[in-house]
Amino acid sequence: MSSFSEKLRLLRREKGWSQDVFAKKIGVHGRHVGKYEIGQAMPNSNTLIKIAKVFGVSTDYLLLEEPTTVQGTKIKDKDLLKSFEKADQMGDNDKELIKIFIDAFIKKRQVEKVMQD
Repeated sequence: MSSFSEKLRLLRREKGWSQDVFAKKIGVHGRHVGKYEIGQAMPNSNTLIKIAKVFGVSTDYLLLEEPTTVQGTKIKDKDLLKSFEKADQMGDNDKELIKIFIDAFIKKRQVEKVMQD
């Protein structure tokens, strides 16, 4: 999985923000963001929390190499976890549609399994 610096760079670029624009959002100078992104420095705990809030991710996601725990269950597929984190940032209507789609797909797979037995 990616390091903090790689995750930060990727999240910032996904938003289309320059380092200076992002820096203003979290209350630091653009030079600090550059240092975070190349791994020369780490933000303090308050700044780390601001970063997590700005991107709608957990501090665990930003800092840990292993997948984030969701209700006691580890999601091992990092791409799936990233998709869930992005979906979690969407509006309530979009999230509800995603849940319905996932539930329908799970039920479909369960029916297929029963039919095979």
